[in-house]
Amino acid sequence: MLMLIKFGDTDVDIINVPIFVIDNAEKLQNEFFEWLSDRNNDHSYWMERDGQKKYGVNYRSDAFIEWLNAFPLKDKPEKAEFIAECVYKYNSKLPGLYF
Repeated sequence: MLMLIKFGDTDVDIINVPIFVIDNAEKLQNEFFEWLSDRNNDHSYWMERDGQKKYGVNYRSDAFIEWLNAFPLKDKPEKAEFIAECVYKYNSKLPGLYF
C-alpha cells in the first residue's frame, strides 16, 4: 500500500509498504527514531562535525525503508520499497507520516 513520508507540506516521498506498517505507523515511526538516534547503532545516516561522528542524523525515506526491512519486516515476505522522492503533487488521502 502506498504511504506518504512527509518532510514538510511540499517535500514528500512515496513508499510502498505492507498493510502491517500502515496499521502500526506511529509506533513504528517512534521505534525508527529510537534506532536512528541510538549512538550504539552504526548506520550510514550519521553526520560528522569537527571530526565528531554521530553528531546528528541526515536521512530521507530510504532510512525508514532500510529499518523497516531489517527489523519489523525482517521475517515477513512483503518488504517496504521506495517509489518516488520529493514529490510535489500527490494524493493527500494516502496514509502518511511527518518526519
